Formats: sequence, structure tokens, C-alpha cells
Amino acid sequence: MAVAAYYAWVRDGRPLEPARPIRELVGKMRVAYPAAAEVNLFSWYADDAHYQADFPEDHTPYSFTPWPISPNPYPFVFATDIMHRPDLGVDCAVLVPYWLAEARAARMPWLKYLIWQATLYHVRNGWRPVANSGHHDHTHLSTRTDHKDTSLGSWSPVPGAIEEEHDMPVILNCKENGGYYSYPVPKWFRSVPAAKAAATAYGVPIIEVATLAQVRASFGFIPGDAAAVAAGQADVLADGHGNVVPTAGGAAPASGPVDLTPAAVAAVADATADEIAADPERDGAGT
Repeated sequence: MAVAAYYAWVRDGRPLEPARPIRELVGKMRVAYPAAAEVNLFSWYADDAHYQADFPEDHTPYSFTPWPISPNPYPFVFATDIMHRPDLGVDCAVLVPYWLAEARAARMPWLKYLIWQATLYHVRNGWRPVANSGHHDHTHLSTRTDHKDTSLGSWSPVPGAIEEEHDMPVILNCKENGGYYSYPVPKWFRSVPAAKAAATAYGVPIIEVATLAQVRASFGFIPGDAAAVAAGQADVLADGHGNVVPTAGGAAPASGPVDLTPAAVAAVADATADEIAADPERDGAGT
């Protein structure tokens, strides 16, 4: 039987807002797995069974189990389910060990617990496995209420995102507002098509991409690398909006043509558009 908080929420118009880690996690998963995003596999919404539960938890904005800040900040939700769909590339048997390793290494400070294969892993238990129930076809993740506004930043929710050893694109040269601008590709974009889709969502055409090998050949380091800057080895720096700014003596990054099909772009453009449009730093709009 639904609790009184459910009926109050319904009377209030059923408002629901994802905590920032949940919103960004969903957005990054959509980018990483475009085929799964096409079938709406990633979301922060739940079914009525969760909303009408006699003991509502983190899928609801009136959770009985918020931690460590209580009561649950209204109308935020602090949970999402990641469905186990290896046929669409989403393999929880691969993702969960990676997430646990990241959590234990303190790279997921916003995570409260996850459940997979009838096993609970909770920060308050030091991420040790504890017997639970269900969750054989999906992984449940709940986040901490004291990290409601924490950004995931460049952290990748999938193992094997762009690594420095790989010849993947790191710089996008775009034409916008009558000028040409360069943008570092966030590491959680796993492919040129995904990065292209992000730029397309902004309405900014990519004209060329510099790969890691080309940047290394030109500069001997990665633009924006703090250690290189500190050591005086940097010829270019990244400004506060992600633009690559040549310094004295710097040259334009070497680049090559982009080979992308409209179908590849369309597959992820819709899934990334909301996250991209929400960036307040775009073109200095947030300053």
C-alpha cells in the first residue's frame, strides 16, 4: 500500500529531479552505449511499483532510506537501474567489477551502494559483498544525499574509455560564430561519432579531428596537460571553456579528415542533446 508521501507527491504534480550524479551517469551511459540509448535503456524514472511501495526507497523523491542527509531532499531521486543487456553492449558482469574497483579507489565518492546478482555492496560495509535478493537482470545504483550536486567530471562509467596509448581523437576543430575553435574531447566519449553527435547537438560542425598520435608528433605532449604546462613544455593551453589556445611559438595541431556517416551521428545525437544543452559554460554563457 502506498504511503502518505506518495499521495502528497501525486497532488504536487509528481515532480522528480535526478541528483546530479544520476543525471550525469545516465547521460554518459547513453553516449557510451548508443544502441541501448535508442531503446531508452537508461533513465532515472521508475515504475509505479516503486513509487507506490509501502517502504519507498531511492527511486522515489520521498525515499525512506536517504543517507547520510535525511530527510530525502525533495524532489530529487538518488537511484538508477542499469539493465544487463550484453546484446546491446551493456554487460553488467563487466561493469560491476569496474565500478567496485573505482568505488574502492575513491573515484566514485557519490556512490552509496549497488546491487547485482542478489549481492549488495555498500560504502558503509567497505564495499564488502552482503547477501541480498533479485537484481539478476539489472544493477541498481544508489547515490549519497550529501553528493546531490556532485559532478562526475571526466570520470568514465565504462572501462576502457579513451586511453592515452590509443590513437583516438583528442582535439575537435569546429567552425562556429564565424570563427574556428578547438575543443578537447572528453575522455568518456568513446568514439568520433559520439563526439560528433555532441557537437551536432550544439549546432557546431566539426571540420577536422587531431588524433593523439598527431598531437604527440606536433607537440610531444597532450594539450592542456597540467604537468607539461608546469614544466614549461606546453605550447598550447586549454582555457576555462575548453578551447585550446596557442601560446607564443605554438602552432596549430596537426589534424586529419573526419570519416563519419549521418547514421552514426543520428544514433547518439538525441541521447546526448539534453546533456550538451545543459552545459552553462558553452561559449561563456555561464560567465
